Amino acid sequence: MSIEIQPFGTLSTGEAVSLFTLTNKNGRSAKVTNYGGRLVALNVPDRNGKFADVVLGKDTLEGYVAGHAYFGAITGRVAGRISGATFTLEGKTYPLAANNGPNCLHGGLKGYDQLAWAAETINDLGVDKLRLSITDPDGSNGFPGTVECTVTYALLDDNTLEIAYTASTDQATPFNLTNHSYFNLKGSGKGDILGHQMRIFADSVATTAADGTLLGRRDPVVDGFNDYREPIELGTRELNANNADIHFFLENGRTNLPKVAAIVHEPTSGRTIEVFTTEPGLQFYAGLSLSADTPEVGKGGAIHGPKTGFCLETQDYADSVNYPEMGGAILQPDKPFSSTTLYRFSAK
Repeated sequence: MSIEIQPFGTLSTGEAVSLFTLTNKNGRSAKVTNYGGRLVALNVPDRNGKFADVVLGKDTLEGYVAGHAYFGAITGRVAGRISGATFTLEGKTYPLAANNGPNCLHGGLKGYDQLAWAAETINDLGVDKLRLSITDPDGSNGFPGTVECTVTYALLDDNTLEIAYTASTDQATPFNLTNHSYFNLKGSGKGDILGHQMRIFADSVATTAADGTLLGRRDPVVDGFNDYREPIELGTRELNANNADIHFFLENGRTNLPKVAAIVHEPTSGRTIEVFTTEPGLQFYAGLSLSADTPEVGKGGAIHGPKTGFCLETQDYADSVNYPEMGGAILQPDKPFSSTTLYRFSAK
């Protein structure tokens, strides 16, 4: 694998931002920027060998700064919602910014998606990888503890995009990282995702209130509604927040080695994505909140409205700090965090 580096612009803070192009021996390529650790592009072939970029995004750094906050981004310190934008940990209560109704979403007002990560290329067992890192200080966005965090991207020769996460802290703190890429296996800007066939290996979901607040409840999936254990064409269901913006509890929970979490196939192109992860959960999101009235303008002028991309965000139960029986999204000083997610692409 090779990695090329080019300038991608400058933030208002004066920080320079770069764009890294990862290419494997098969000609597949991924572009990643250290602004928000974002996956900017991912070029993979269809069954006829024709390449397309299958992730939604922006052409420029300015587009990411001004536009949709989470296209392709690493979200944290806590991906997902903390209910009531508050929590109590080790006897102390911490108020957070309510940036999603009454809840704190994806780390608050300036989460990891808005940071310029330090970047370096490394060689790991003969594979070139891009390692991004940040130091998130104590009190940042209201969270306790200084967190040292790395996210490493690699595009492997078996056509797998590997994302590996590590973190440590000097105080107990809520912590839940994920990548928030939107995929469309027909290609970015090639219409909706309703013909995609979705399969998720989970028999239970996290129940939410109407405003997305997690309720600390785990319920079985419902046949014909939010059960994706067998492949389901998305257009055959009325997609809403309870079946297309929902956290699934994966079989076997957190694991040492990545296990299969989801498989999505797009029949017109033949492209398939398989998701493997060590994480205990998966958030499936069908882009329901992308505005139909003022849609996001993406790369090459592509229009991104509702249901033009889907996310498969590998993670723990976001509100574990308020509902510890539901998950383990707490980082402890004596237990460094390590997690791996694989997105494997093929076509047939």
